[in-house]
Amino acid sequence: MVGARGTCSCFLRSRRLSSGHEDLAKRRVVNAVIFQWKQRGGIFQKTSLIAGGKSVRKSGVKPERHEVSKMLQEFDLPARWTSLIQDHFAESVHNLAQMWPDEQSIEVSYRVIEGFDHEFAHDIVENPELHFHASNQALRQFLLDAGHSNMYPFVRIAHLPSDQIRTVSQLRADDIGQMLAIDAVTTKISGVRPRIYAATFECVACGHTMVINQPNEQELIEPIECQQLDGGCGRAKRQTRFELSQKDSILINSQFMELQELPEQMKGGIQPERIICIAEHDLAGKLNPGDRVKANGILFIRSQRKGGKDTPVFDIFLRIHSLERQNVPLEEIVITEDEELEIKELARRDDIFELFTKSIAPSIFGMTPVKQSLALQLFGGVARLNTDGTRNRGDLHILLMGDPGVAKSQLLSYMASISPRGRFTSGQSASAAGLTAAAVQDAAADGRWTLEAGALVLADLGLAAIDEFDKMNESDRSSMHEAMEQQKISISKAGINASLRTRCAVLAAANPKAGRFEPVSEVPFTAQINLAPPLISRFDIIWLLTDDPESEKDAKIAQHIIGNRLQGVSELLVNEGSAPDPTKATTSTGIEHDAQHGEILARDLIRKYIAYAKRTVHPNLEQDARDCLVKFYVDTRKQTGDAKDSVAITARALEALARLAEASARIRLSQVATLEDAERAVRMTRLWREELMGGNFDETTLQTGKKSTVRNREKAIMEIVASLSANNGGIAQLLEVFNEAERYDIDRSTAEDVIDKLCQTGRMLRPSGYDTLQIA
Repeated sequence: MVGARGTCSCFLRSRRLSSGHEDLAKRRVVNAVIFQWKQRGGIFQKTSLIAGGKSVRKSGVKPERHEVSKMLQEFDLPARWTSLIQDHFAESVHNLAQMWPDEQSIEVSYRVIEGFDHEFAHDIVENPELHFHASNQALRQFLLDAGHSNMYPFVRIAHLPSDQIRTVSQLRADDIGQMLAIDAVTTKISGVRPRIYAATFECVACGHTMVINQPNEQELIEPIECQQLDGGCGRAKRQTRFELSQKDSILINSQFMELQELPEQMKGGIQPERIICIAEHDLAGKLNPGDRVKANGILFIRSQRKGGKDTPVFDIFLRIHSLERQNVPLEEIVITEDEELEIKELARRDDIFELFTKSIAPSIFGMTPVKQSLALQLFGGVARLNTDGTRNRGDLHILLMGDPGVAKSQLLSYMASISPRGRFTSGQSASAAGLTAAAVQDAAADGRWTLEAGALVLADLGLAAIDEFDKMNESDRSSMHEAMEQQKISISKAGINASLRTRCAVLAAANPKAGRFEPVSEVPFTAQINLAPPLISRFDIIWLLTDDPESEKDAKIAQHIIGNRLQGVSELLVNEGSAPDPTKATTSTGIEHDAQHGEILARDLIRKYIAYAKRTVHPNLEQDARDCLVKFYVDTRKQTGDAKDSVAITARALEALARLAEASARIRLSQVATLEDAERAVRMTRLWREELMGGNFDETTLQTGKKSTVRNREKAIMEIVASLSANNGGIAQLLEVFNEAERYDIDRSTAEDVIDKLCQTGRMLRPSGYDTLQIA
C-alpha cells in the first residue's frame, strides 16, 4: 500500500511540473490556428477524406465558432485524456505498471467517460481514431512521468452504449469509420503473425533513414523520394533504392479472425453473415473458435479486386479495439424481473415435470418416456472440477436408434429450436469443419491455414442435435470420442495446436444398416447401426424406436397426424400475407392451451426457464438420493448374464444416474436432488435398458457388438482349436474341430460361420490350407 501511494503521488507531482509546459504549448497551437485562419481571409477550408484515398477541398464556407473550437479540441485531446486517466484510472495505471508485460492495456468503460464529459464521450464514437491515438499518447506520457520509460501500453474502451451495438447483417455504409460493438461467435482464426506498424527505410545512395507509418495491413507503403527537408539527398525512387531496416522498424502482432452472427439473432432460413476482423497488439491470440464475444472496434473498407483492378464495390472489415467476454452462461438470453417471477411460480407446481414433457414437440404423438428424457437433457447435470484437475461432465448424451418414419428428425429439429444455443446438423451433410473442427486454407488470410469451428464447438453450453449420426465422416468419428466425454477437441493440424471446448449435450439419431431393425437376430440392436461400440458407450441413454404394427396405437397415430394437418395454415397464404403466421403466435411468453394436451409452455418461455436454471441452480445429491443410486448400482452388478464375461452395469452408468437426478432437481429449481429425483433417474434407466435388451442387460454386448450366445460359441471354438493344436504339432484339423463342436451343441454350419469370422478378424489362421486351423 505504501508503494501504491508513493507511485500515485509521484504521478500527481509529475503532472503539476508538466502543466506549465502544456499550457504554453496549447497557447501556441491556438495562436497558430487563428493566425492561419486570418491569413486565409476568414475563409475556412475543410479537407474531407473520401474512400479510395482522394481528398476533396471544400472552400468558401464561413467558419462557425464551433468549427474553430472543434479544431482546437483535436489538439487538446491528449490533455483531456490525461485528466480523465488521472481522475479515474490512476490505480489501474499503477497496477498495469506492476503487471507489465503480462498486462499491456487498461480497460476504460464508456460509462465512466460519459459521466466525465457527455460530449467528449459522444465524440469518441464519431472520431474514434483521433481518440485512440490521443488516449494511448496520454497513457504513455503518464507512465513516462512516473519513471516507466520502456512501456507502450494501450487504452481499451469497452461497454459501448446500446445504440452502437450491431449484428453483422445490420452493418451499413453509414457505420464506416464509427466505433461499434458487434455481438458474434468466433468461427475461424488465423495464426498470429508480425506486421510492420512503422517501417524504417534507408536510402542506399546517401544512407539517410526515414520512417513511414503503415496503416494498410495488406500493402507495404514505400517512400517515393529521399526528402531533402529531413536531411536526405532528394533523389526520387527511380534514381536510388530504399532498403527496409527491419531492426529499426516497429513490428506488432496481428491476427485475422472471422466472426459470425449468433444463431438467436437470425431469422428462420437466413444464412448467417460473417465479417473478417483484425486483432492487433495484445488482442492477438485471445480468442478460439466457438468463443462468444462482443468485439468493439472501427469498420473500414477495402476495394474488391477483379482481374487485377480495383472495383467500386468494397468489402467491410472490423479493426478490433477491445474485446468483452462474458462469464455469465447463456448471457444472450435476457430475462426480465416479471419473467423471473413467472419462472419461479411455475417451478412450484407439482406437475412441472409433466408440463415440460407435454411441451416438447406436442405435434408428435406419444413417445412419453423419450420426451421425459429429452426434458432432462435440456437442463442437464452439474459439471464439476475436481481438486486433481480432472473434470466431470454434466451434460446428458442421448441416442435415438429407430426405424425410418418414427419422427426422429422432427424431434431433433424441435429440440434444437427450443434449447438455448441449439444447433441442428447432419452427420452426412457436414461441411469441411464437420461436427468438430478443421484446419482450412483461407483466401482472406493470404492462403494461410486457419482454424474453423464445427457444430459442437458452436453449440458450447447448449445442445447439438445431429441427424444421421451413423453416416458421419471418419475424421469426425475419431474426434467424437474426446468431444463427448472430455468435452473438448484437441487440434494439431497444419502447424495449428489448439484445444476447443465442446461443453454441449449431444442428441443423436441413427438408422439401422439393413433399413429396419431385425428383432430376431444374433446381432444386437446396437450392432445393427453403423456406429463403433466405444462411441455408443458414450451415450447416457439409448432409446430403441421400432415401427411395429398395432391396430389400436396405429389408429390413434393416424388420427393425430390428420388432425395436425387440418390445424396447419397454408404456407403459400402465409408468404403472401393472406393468412397469419402460426409460428409467430408461439413466440409469446407464458402458458398456451392446446386442444389435445391442455396446458403447454411457449417455446420462448422454455428457453428462458432453461437458461435461468442453468445459471442459478447447481444441485447436490442428498444422502438418501446417494444411497438409492448406490443400491441400484450394487444390486445390478450382482446380476449375472448368460456368459462368463457378462457385466450388467458399469461405473459410467452410475455417473449418468447422478446427472439424471441433478437434471430432475434443476427442473424444480431445487438446489438439492432428493430421493424422488434419484428414483426418477433409476426408473428411466431401467426403462431404456429393458426396451433395448430385455431383462438381462449386458454391457459387454454393448461394448463388443456381440450377444452372449455368439461370444460363448467363439470362446468354445477357440478353446477346441487350442486343445487340438496342442496335441497335433500346433495345427488342428477342421473335421476334428466340427466333431468336437457338436459336444458343445454347436452344429456344423454354425461352427463353420464362427470359424470364418474368426479367420476374417485375424484371431485364427489356416496355415496349410482350408482344412487346417491355428490360433493366431
